[in-house]
Amino acid sequence: MNKNQMNFCFLGSSDFSIFVLKELIKKFRPNLVITLPAKAQGRGLLIKPNQAYSFCLKEKLNVIELKLWQQIKNLTFDFGLIAGFGKIIPANVLANQSIFKRGLLNLHPSLLPLFRGADPIRQTILNGEKISGATLIELDQLVDHGPIVAQTRLDLDQTETLSELTQTLGRLSGQLFNQTIELWLAQQLEPKPQDEAKATWTKKVSKTDGRLNLDENYDQWQRKIRALNPWPGAFIQIKVRGEEKLLKIYQIEKINYLDLKPELKNFTPAKFFQHRNELGLKIATDFILIKELQIEGKKRMGAKEFLNGYKIENLSLII
Repeated sequence: MNKNQMNFCFLGSSDFSIFVLKELIKKFRPNLVITLPAKAQGRGLLIKPNQAYSFCLKEKLNVIELKLWQQIKNLTFDFGLIAGFGKIIPANVLANQSIFKRGLLNLHPSLLPLFRGADPIRQTILNGEKISGATLIELDQLVDHGPIVAQTRLDLDQTETLSELTQTLGRLSGQLFNQTIELWLAQQLEPKPQDEAKATWTKKVSKTDGRLNLDENYDQWQRKIRALNPWPGAFIQIKVRGEEKLLKIYQIEKINYLDLKPELKNFTPAKFFQHRNELGLKIATDFILIKELQIEGKKRMGAKEFLNGYKIENLSLII
């Protein structure tokens, strides 16, 4: 089956959607891409289309911004494919076979029934998982609940950032679709119900989830830093020159205890120190270097540049 023989609609609005599409169009081009409307972004609150919409324009894919479901009521597709759309499909649309003859499929970046919900990639990193994957399901009226059409696994090295894993799982998901869709259409695959006893859920991240706590160890800080950048960011609060400031942390490194100066080994948590001309901090049972950071109101910078402008004795952690 070539790119022009399959009549389907793609629904996606996220960065994950873009990476899925990049793989998809190597083999199949959707007849229409549906994405969410442009919204205000940035400090100036300028109205900008999401990146999926911009990608479609660049690739000359037919694309619309969905404001009302009535926009597609007179269209007909063999099926619809969802990947990071960001909006629940109403029951009346899901059941409308005059729009989607074979229903809707969903590509989800986890090994369902693990990590159902809106933020599976972030949760995978926060949990310190060693294995992830992609799942293609038939959509039903419950969230990420439908029967599994196909699934593929991915070994993680546990250094992946949110953006890196989003790209990897997006491409993996697109490849999974390309490998299985013709079999599904030919009814040569038998979808299998998910094991409800194994189902887990992701939670919506808030700004406060980015706070790094002193009772957390190096591994926990590392996972938060990788999972929560660029938003809400991983941060601590410090007092510098008498002012309270937010300090975002982008990169840390664990210090070998044997490399510490003797006077540092008995440090209690929450104290900053200088180690090899870099910014050190004691947390829980670990000593760390803060390698890359951004103090409130300033640009992102390395620790050495930071220490050129701020003295250790003028820094204290707000607990």
